[in-house]
Amino acid sequence: MNKLYAPLLIPTLNRFDHFSSCVNSLLQCELSSETDLYIALDYPLKEQHYDGYNKIKGFIEKIDGFKSVNVLQREHNYGAHQNIHEAIDFLFQKYETLILTEDDNVFSTDFLLFMNKSFETYKDSLDVFSVCGYNYPVEIPKSYENEVYLWTGYSAWGVGFWRSKFVNVNWTEETVHSDVKTFLHDYRKVVQLDKIANNYVPALLHMHNIQKIHGDTYICMYQFLNKMVSVFPVISRVRNMGHDGSGINCGTMEDDFFSVQEIYTGTHTYKIPKLNSTNSIINKILYNHFKTDWNSKMKLIIKLILFRLGFTNNKQ
Repeated sequence: MNKLYAPLLIPTLNRFDHFSSCVNSLLQCELSSETDLYIALDYPLKEQHYDGYNKIKGFIEKIDGFKSVNVLQREHNYGAHQNIHEAIDFLFQKYETLILTEDDNVFSTDFLLFMNKSFETYKDSLDVFSVCGYNYPVEIPKSYENEVYLWTGYSAWGVGFWRSKFVNVNWTEETVHSDVKTFLHDYRKVVQLDKIANNYVPALLHMHNIQKIHGDTYICMYQFLNKMVSVFPVISRVRNMGHDGSGINCGTMEDDFFSVQEIYTGTHTYKIPKLNSTNSIINKILYNHFKTDWNSKMKLIIKLILFRLGFTNNKQ
């Protein structure tokens, strides 16, 4: 494995409790002392942001245990999308790989090791777009003996990119929205994507209707169109704590199973196998995990018909 390990990027604004838990969790990881930490600190947009923002600024000054701590401090509010992507562009001027996490995640102690091992194993695999540290709450058969699997899906909860692959994605708003609109007009591709997971097409339609970029949704579509996959761990290396209403994407869950999800506690001596294809059994398990009922399917069909007729429901 290369001695230059992937840097770690955390975009944040004002969620001090989440951010401090995230950083403290990463400090417990093997390789933390050899990892450069970058924090993209956005500027407050609202008065209620300042308290958490100032606490984060104070906390950052005391962080110790990483190879280096670097702050990309914004002088005005960028918003989540711009803050993240300008930080990624900045890091890719120096590094070949990077690890990105939202500020509401906590990690297994081998998270950084898992990511760097996976980078090394799949660096020459042109069809592998990213390495995901999170795994969905699904039960993988015990007969499946590999540490990882490949899937057309994607999760932003602790994810790694290669510069050579990420730079091929055009993130300009005009291009993203045009690509999504074109895709939704292609009935054959819509049906094919829906056969992988039922959550993809509704997410793309929602993104089109509200005219906002959801990076995870767009990457899923990009991978599908380019016959690419992501690497996933069989046992998650990430636990998400953000379903408390504090973020901009995740709402509040009364039964928040994400915050108590199992994460890896085993040894750090494993190897990451180089797989060449997805696994049909795991594909079916994930399809069933995201499967919607017939009522939801009929509603989606109606929305797609209205979309093709030129009607947009901006309240979706």
